[in-house]
Amino acid sequence: MEYVLIAVQLAFGVLGLHFGANWLVSGSSKLALTFGIKPLIIGLTVVAMGTSAPELTVSLGGAFQGNTDLAVGNVVGSNIANIGLILGLSAAVRPMKIKMEPLKRDLPFMLFAALLLAGLPFIGGPVETENGTAFMMDRWKGGVLLGAMAVFMWLAFRGARGGGDVKEKPKGRSMFVVLTLIGLGVLLIGGKLFVDGAVSSAQLLGVPELVIGLTVVAVGTSLPELATGLIATIKGESDISLGNVVGSNIFNICLVLGMVAVIHPLAIDVRVMQLDMIVMLFFSVWVTSMAWRGKDLSRLEGISLLGAYVLYVVNLFFGWV
Repeated sequence: MEYVLIAVQLAFGVLGLHFGANWLVSGSSKLALTFGIKPLIIGLTVVAMGTSAPELTVSLGGAFQGNTDLAVGNVVGSNIANIGLILGLSAAVRPMKIKMEPLKRDLPFMLFAALLLAGLPFIGGPVETENGTAFMMDRWKGGVLLGAMAVFMWLAFRGARGGGDVKEKPKGRSMFVVLTLIGLGVLLIGGKLFVDGAVSSAQLLGVPELVIGLTVVAVGTSLPELATGLIATIKGESDISLGNVVGSNIFNICLVLGMVAVIHPLAIDVRVMQLDMIVMLFFSVWVTSMAWRGKDLSRLEGISLLGAYVLYVVNLFFGWV
């Protein structure tokens, strides 16, 4: 009976992700045009915040239950998946056009956020916990991340207007708002159902909590970004796809971990600092350097990102490094 319930959760989760992503991308891109706002800004803020909601829910729940490995692994793993899996798969499906001007600010900020997350826990040095050596993400460090989030939001909205190539008639605005909200709601419900089913499956197989957080939960909570990114790419809305990934990574670090750390200080496993943080930084530097050239993100580059992500996940299960 338990297996049947898991199968139902996974099936309805996939349906919710598919239809929710379709409605969210259609509604948000058209809504942006009614206000003359760049679709990239919508992807960086509204869509990114909405699709980061599963990470916030899972990380807060994990922290309150004392599962800090799950909380931290979820964010770090999601950021790696956002670049390696989502951008990689999206570019492999259809080369992504990159508009350089806005990304001169946003991609470096994503890299800055990753450096903050990798560096802040080292302040104060390692501590000994009941689970071994760890590095602390204290409340004040969470406050620093939340401060960085506020700066990013100010920078994003400062240049938000005047970007729509075509301006939709304002009379259709309310319909686009409703479509966006319905899409976001269905997307989050689908993500929740899929995560529940995926975590139950992993636990039945006896997979360690940290690995669950870095892989199953991370990919599960990134499924809204994946669904949104693929649908946006197929529809030619690469601005929303790329902006969603960049914005989600910033939100995951600055808002999700910042908020969680302020509410409940986190002990970060030394293994995460020695491997997973480095992999997250590597992917962040990689995609920033590719986009900085001002060229399209090609299929070959997408396949390369995807291949690197698969190697990372395989390593987590086999422990090569």
